[in-house]
Amino acid sequence: MFQSVKKVLSFLVIITILAIVGIFFYTHNRTFYNDEELIGNTSGNIYNGGLFAEINGKIYFSNDNDDGSLYSMNSDCSSVKKVHDDKAAYINVDDNYIYYVRANNTRENNPGHIFTFNNTGVYRINQNGKNIKVISNNPGSYLTLNGNYVYYQNYDVENGLFLYRSKIDGEMKRLLLEEAVVPAGVMNNKLYYTGFTKDHNINTLDLSSFTENTYVSGNFAFPIFQGQYIYYMDLSNNYTINRMNLDGSNPTVLVQERCSTYNITNTGKYLYYQIDEMENSKICRLNLQTMETEVLLEGYYKQIHVTENYVFFKEFENTRTFVLSADGSSKLGTFDPPVLSK
Repeated sequence: MFQSVKKVLSFLVIITILAIVGIFFYTHNRTFYNDEELIGNTSGNIYNGGLFAEINGKIYFSNDNDDGSLYSMNSDCSSVKKVHDDKAAYINVDDNYIYYVRANNTRENNPGHIFTFNNTGVYRINQNGKNIKVISNNPGSYLTLNGNYVYYQNYDVENGLFLYRSKIDGEMKRLLLEEAVVPAGVMNNKLYYTGFTKDHNINTLDLSSFTENTYVSGNFAFPIFQGQYIYYMDLSNNYTINRMNLDGSNPTVLVQERCSTYNITNTGKYLYYQIDEMENSKICRLNLQTMETEVLLEGYYKQIHVTENYVFFKEFENTRTFVLSADGSSKLGTFDPPVLSK
């Protein structure tokens, strides 16, 4: 009797082990797909380098204190953890993965081995920092995740810098546009972007027929579709910041001065922007409900990023990163995350 029970238990243990091993190998190589409407990061963040991205109460970011390595923290900036040693830019996230452009070639502490390969490219990694996957080995930028596709500029020695698309498993890579255009977003199965060489209109690319059309004619840069408006920089009007209705009507100047970058909080209440006018240079905030403006700091700043609770921006010389509450508080702090080992 005892021997029979022992055999049954041994059999059950073996079956359990085999099931666990089978599940591991199945999930290890399996790609978990997204809702088609998922957005991996805001277009405003991507325009500013994609150094912060948020999902499910977690912020994934490039830690300047650790030469740009990929980190995570809670949405209240607590519980900082190191995800991977790679220097990360253009970070996008979904429920399972982090997507980013590897920028190890730009590290300040680059070891300088001229024969080091794979210092750049587009990559996907599990949120626990494991199972890194190559989407493209070529240098990339402006990576944008929409649904189950990633859109990105990719440099090819023979063709130059063009816009490509791949599935999130790295398959079905396709050349979309023979221009170095920045993807502004995907809506209703259309990719929206501003022309780069042929024009500076806001254009669309139908993702079924792959035909191009002009959406709004003009001289635009960095359009952000938010709420009932399209925000943009007007290249014909000294890089001022403007907005218009979604159909292109009623263009309105919001910031009269020449600007270098901007971003909008997730609620659509505040516009943050950097004025670049020599001695008049400063970073400011505009309340889009009251149209009141406020100077945050004098000088030169860049890479404005927004999350649900915070706004981050950097000094032009990369010496400090500032943080303030996204709810309209004027209290500035320094974002100074620790340097950790993986």
